[in-house]
Amino acid sequence: MTIKLLAFSGSSRRDSLNGRLLAAGVAAARAQGAEVTLLDLRELALPIYDGDLEAESGLPAGAFAFRRALAAHHALLVASPEYNGLFSPLLKNAVDWASRPVAGEAQPFSGRVAGLLAASPGALGGMRALPVVRQLFNNLGVLVTPGMLSLPHADQAFAADGQLLDATRRKALDRVVGDLLATAGALRPPTA
Repeated sequence: MTIKLLAFSGSSRRDSLNGRLLAAGVAAARAQGAEVTLLDLRELALPIYDGDLEAESGLPAGAFAFRRALAAHHALLVASPEYNGLFSPLLKNAVDWASRPVAGEAQPFSGRVAGLLAASPGALGGMRALPVVRQLFNNLGVLVTPGMLSLPHADQAFAADGQLLDATRRKALDRVVGDLLATAGALRPPTA
């Protein structure tokens, strides 16, 4: 069975380090046989979550687009920058909108499997945010695979073609992606 993987970054920066790491993860997933959709959370154009706005206008179109994308995929590959030890507002806001209850629809995150990545120019590579991102997704019924990858000094980690320069880091990324795809495959019922 081909695993359908939805990949997105919590970074709002153009040419972000997390976007680069995600692109390397997407390439690894495709090389391992996954069908990958790359989603740019910025393009969802979501306002800051506001319960009054939701009560007046319902969910914005971008929230429904994110929900549809989640429903169409088995697994998630998420790259998150670290902002003061936490995830980005872009990531949290998109998750907040997409996870709102909709009558007659299942919780779109529930039952998904996720792999987590983080990149930073600093020495910790975003690793302080990863446990918090794990908790965020666990709270929504997502099984986050044990192995996560934080990439320190990410501003110096990529070749011009987007590949990770360090072979050890490439193997670690391949392992995170491989574990994600294997777990998703083991948990998804076979389809005809």
